[in-house]
Amino acid sequence: MKLKAIFLIFISIILISASCSKKHQTLTTVAGKPDTTLLAEPFGMCIDAEGNLFVADVGNHCISKVTPNGEISRFAGSGNEGNENGSLREASFNSPSGVCFDKDRNLLVAGFGGQNIRKISRDGIVTTVAGTGKEGYLDGPADSARFSSPRGICIDSKGTIFVADCWNHRIRKISPNGIVTTFAGGGKTGELVVNDWKDGADTTARFDAPCGMSIDKNDNLYVADANNNCIRKITPEGYVTTVAGIGKQKGLKDGPYGSSLLNVPTELFVNDQFEVFFSDTYNHCVRKIDKNGVVTTLVGTGEKGFTEVEPLNSLLSSPRGICLYGNKLFFTEWGNHTIQKLEL
Repeated sequence: MKLKAIFLIFISIILISASCSKKHQTLTTVAGKPDTTLLAEPFGMCIDAEGNLFVADVGNHCISKVTPNGEISRFAGSGNEGNENGSLREASFNSPSGVCFDKDRNLLVAGFGGQNIRKISRDGIVTTVAGTGKEGYLDGPADSARFSSPRGICIDSKGTIFVADCWNHRIRKISPNGIVTTFAGGGKTGELVVNDWKDGADTTARFDAPCGMSIDKNDNLYVADANNNCIRKITPEGYVTTVAGIGKQKGLKDGPYGSSLLNVPTELFVNDQFEVFFSDTYNHCVRKIDKNGVVTTLVGTGEKGFTEVEPLNSLLSSPRGICLYGNKLFFTEWGNHTIQKLEL
């Protein structure tokens, strides 16, 4: 009788363990399909206090909204390519790429094709914050400054907007009084150039196609430095360091700083515990940097595809935008035109 009781307890432990493991590791598609009928090449993404996702829907030239129950609607933009300001339906966007909320819950948009930064106010009016709509590199007053395919965007506790100016290979800053300056990065400009990788103070540092950005509670910036295959950190004083990846080296390897390898990371999110979640786009993976600098893979095998199974056996296609809501990690798939949810 005692042996039977021990056996039953043993079986129960196994079943409970299996059940907990399954609950801990779940991946589901919450919006979109592997075609362009609902979302078309979704890129950057952010989330509001109610759990609504706002997505830079590049191929549809609009900002899409996804409710917690997965309903997709066009939030802003006519759907036609352009740079028109106005109401939510009158305004037009050109390949919007990055999105974030300010403290007043206005939505800021980095216009990759529009060469500008836009704002969608809480009352539904779209205006231009900075940029002329013409490509270039020029600091100065917001209405005359120029950008070259801005992608990432975030805002600090003082209301300063930071922009990953992708093909200028720099991080730009828009002050609350509307002046654009170069915050970090220097060297060459242009889409087809190969810029350097270098840590250091402000404009002595080098980036190569910086994309997504996120900011921690101490106002440190984190940047997905795509073509350098690195994640970079910039202090409020402007000092740039590398926190994951080895500059100019591609690969898929977990581990501590100095040994981890990435392949064109494009979007990221940092939480209050200083953990960084990022889309390792050309590795077709979602990965994490813990507070000790160790990189682990959360979703994906390194192969491109579309399967929704156990996360480490799932196939993704060019994940991009990423954000966290409670214990739920959301990310877009550029290639599969979907939004996925990982239960952490």
